[in-house]
Amino acid sequence: MFQQLSASIRHNAHIIFLCISWYFISSLASQVTKQVLTVCPLPLFLGEFQFIYTAVLAWFTCYIAYSFPGFYRIFPNGTFPEYYIDDRETSRAARKESKLSSLIIPPSKPILQTVLPLGLFQFVGKYFGHTATSLVPVSTVASIKTLSPMFILLLQKILKISTLKITLTLIFSLCTLVLGVWIIVQEDNRSPASSNELREFSKYGVICAMISMFIFVLQNIYGKTVFTYRSQTDESQSNSGFSRQESPLPLYEKLDEKLVAKKKPKSYDKLTLMIYISLVGFCLSFGWFITLELPVLFRYFFQINSSSTVIKAFPVSLFLLNGTFHFIQAMITFHLLGEVSTLTYSIANLMKRFAIIAVSWVFIGRRITWLQVFGLVLNTLGLFLYERCTSQSKMKAKIRPE
Repeated sequence: MFQQLSASIRHNAHIIFLCISWYFISSLASQVTKQVLTVCPLPLFLGEFQFIYTAVLAWFTCYIAYSFPGFYRIFPNGTFPEYYIDDRETSRAARKESKLSSLIIPPSKPILQTVLPLGLFQFVGKYFGHTATSLVPVSTVASIKTLSPMFILLLQKILKISTLKITLTLIFSLCTLVLGVWIIVQEDNRSPASSNELREFSKYGVICAMISMFIFVLQNIYGKTVFTYRSQTDESQSNSGFSRQESPLPLYEKLDEKLVAKKKPKSYDKLTLMIYISLVGFCLSFGWFITLELPVLFRYFFQINSSSTVIKAFPVSLFLLNGTFHFIQAMITFHLLGEVSTLTYSIANLMKRFAIIAVSWVFIGRRITWLQVFGLVLNTLGLFLYERCTSQSKMKAKIRPE
């Protein structure tokens, strides 16, 4: 038994390392975001910076992948455009006929139609998420995001999308989840200050966190048609024992446009989507930034009526660090999506939320109460039961397909 366990750990050592790195970077990124928005509470500007910085880093990563086949092969198929073709006779990657100027798929009407809703979701979700982070503790924002299963089920019922069968276990899991989040939020927002204004801002922060979570739920429901469909080669690969057949990251392939239009939506590589989504999000939020926050920055830098400015400092290094962490998280996510099953990824993503909550409590330095721990345990139990219901539903669907 111990030999099997050690062999399994050795075999999945890189996955374990990726998950630990993912949790660590995500936790640090959340704390950096909190620090930035504490001294420079400009959620639109932070979102604009993340959009443009992510697009630049994504393009630079594509350039590295284009120049170095070894780096290209580290990531699963579908992460980058298809720069190389495997030559089975020489066991080497042969470069496809492509120009350096076309590192990503050129813009087209189908691409814009695909990324426009995602860019809008990103813009609105980031704004409310950053606003919430600037007003309430990081653990509050992270715990509220764990309510997403309940809203996913609700939206699926409203939109008449096939969803989980309502059972006592599912109801109990959702009730446990809501109770756990309520306890965490109540304990996190216990402030020693007696100012009613601070209490109102705290309530507004919770509302913003709820709106952000709801927006990203809509994004996830829509994004499944963009990021997670099975390509034509999946069936043949599953018959040949392809180990990642259950991964939600599709294989990227150049298909005939007419064939794609008739049978399924076009699949674009993830770095191309990341760049276009970031640029669309940047453009959509630019007008709001110019109107609402650019005058605040102008007054701060030119010392105009500096006594009334909300900006305490402009931490350039923290902005760069925040953008870098944000991009690395996305790259680790793409790698995990291509390496593990959907269920494993879902559990790993939920564990990331718990890591963010626990680390945020340590960073605050406030004494952790037993109610906070109890709320986190309830949260964990609710999400675990929900994942059990999800996995059992998928197993029954495979055994008795409709």
